[in-house]
Amino acid sequence: MTVSFSEHLDLLDLHGRAGAASLGLLQPDDRLPPASTTVRQAVADHWATLEIWAWSLENPDDHWSRRDDVDAPSVHAELVAGIAAELGRLETALRAAGPDTTLDYFGRPGTTAEVARLLAHEAITVAHAASLTAGRATPPLTAEVAADGIDRALGHWAAPEAEVQWLPEIVEIRTSDTGEAWHVGLSWPENGMPAEMRLGSPEAPAVVVEGPAVDVHWWLHGHDLANEAVTVSGVPEVARVLGSALLHPVPEAPRRRRWFSRR
Repeated sequence: MTVSFSEHLDLLDLHGRAGAASLGLLQPDDRLPPASTTVRQAVADHWATLEIWAWSLENPDDHWSRRDDVDAPSVHAELVAGIAAELGRLETALRAAGPDTTLDYFGRPGTTAEVARLLAHEAITVAHAASLTAGRATPPLTAEVAADGIDRALGHWAAPEAEVQWLPEIVEIRTSDTGEAWHVGLSWPENGMPAEMRLGSPEAPAVVVEGPAVDVHWWLHGHDLANEAVTVSGVPEVARVLGSALLHPVPEAPRRRRWFSRR
């Protein structure tokens, strides 16, 4: 990782508290970009994510599925305050554990360094959406942190074991300022379900997505899709499948022009 454990903790604190401050200025029925999620749902989901990871860090020898259910606060202001409280709990547990403590990480052995990275970028995405909606400045990202977020997101979204029909084409995602590249394989979207993605090996790409790391990072997450700093070039159909895998709004494929008519 180019971003260290301690840096991930600092990012979790900075963006986590900025996100909580912005969420506290919003109403439960306000909606957050890019998916128009209600603030009520976003706050509840974010609190639940922080709370369960805090419990897991405090109980590394136990499995989260065996813990007692915890009721989230029902009042919006109390739930937002709960996010701030869980951030403090998480930071204390992560600093005490250090980067190399092992624990369950989505059903496989993982480390506290992975958890810190996951939660830092969770806080970054929540703070970005909430701050945009609240009209507050979003804490800035460096190119290095944005590239780290791209790498984490693509790895997290990859589904290499999915039983789907994979396309032969590869998409290359490049950051023009950090010089990094990721190669993504895609499946055909079927029955209204979005395409799956997996990380592949370098080969001639059918589509290239390129731009500064921060712009590409937010483009991947569905923000500012018209950003001219991010270029998408190559086979249009593969680009549409990539959009499906990323849950972007995907335009319909153009219909073929009819050159004749039957009488």
